[in-house]
Amino acid sequence: MKFLRLCSTALVLLLGVVIAHAQGFQQRSFQPGAGKPELKYNLLVPEGVTITNKQGDVIKGGEVVQVRGANVTILDSPYVKKEMENPEFQTGFINKETYSGVPEERIQDYAIVSIKVPEGVTVERGARKITGPSQVTMMVTTQGSQATPDTTPPETWKATGGFGQKN
Repeated sequence: MKFLRLCSTALVLLLGVVIAHAQGFQQRSFQPGAGKPELKYNLLVPEGVTITNKQGDVIKGGEVVQVRGANVTILDSPYVKKEMENPEFQTGFINKETYSGVPEERIQDYAIVSIKVPEGVTVERGARKITGPSQVTMMVTTQGSQATPDTTPPETWKATGGFGQKN
C-alpha cells in the first residue's frame, strides 16, 4: 500500500514538473523580439478580426491561426505604449481599441504581435482592412495561444501565405 502511495506521489510530482516546463516554454516563446523561425505560432484570433489566407481559407475571431515564426515579432509593452502616439503605428494595429481598454495590471495576459502579411492575405476588422504585402499588429491573449515546433512543409506555408488554419 505504501508503494502505491509513493508511486502516485511521484507521478503527481512528475506531472507538475512537465506542466511547469511547458508553461515556461510558452512564456519564453512570447518574449519580446523576433519570432523563432523554428516555431509556428498558434494565435487565438481576436474577436471581430477575420483573416483570409492565400488559399481563401477564412479564419475568424475565436479561431486559431498558425503563423510562421519567421513572420512574427513580439512587441514589448512599453514600446507599444509609446508607439500608440504614432498615427502610422495605429493604422496597422488591427485591434487597437482592445489594447487601449486593457488595465495595466492585466497587460501581461496578452501578447502584442506584429506579423508580416504577404501578398494575397487580408486581415480585417470592421471597416479596417490590411492587405499584403504589409504588416499588421494585433493583441492576442496568451491563454489560448501557443508556440510549437514548426513541422509544416515549406510548400504549405507558401500556398497559404504563411497563415494556416489549425486542424
